Amino acid sequence: MESSLKGMHDTSSFLVTVCDEEAVTKIMQEVHEIDKRWQGVQRTLADQSVLRYNAGIQNISQWCDGVESELSRHVRADYDDLNAHSNLLEVSLIRLPIHLYNSVME
Repeated sequence: MESSLKGMHDTSSFLVTVCDEEAVTKIMQEVHEIDKRWQGVQRTLADQSVLRYNAGIQNISQWCDGVESELSRHVRADYDDLNAHSNLLEVSLIRLPIHLYNSVME
């Protein structure tokens, strides 16, 4: 779009030098109107980028808060819990392919 806008400005500059006053006035009004609309588009895109950036930062911040909460959470680790975890590990090992199971057991 920037190259199209530059091309329009170049063309309007040429036309201003070869047209009569009435045409020059109309050309300059049209160019000014297009420039204003383009600036509005750029502001809208910039605003949308800021909103997406802020939403991304908020998502990351919430994720970090969740991780921090999980890391600071007290984990119960009595005998029964450790035994249950050990049983889960044994079940997981049984499901391993035999060559991986052997390497874990060594």
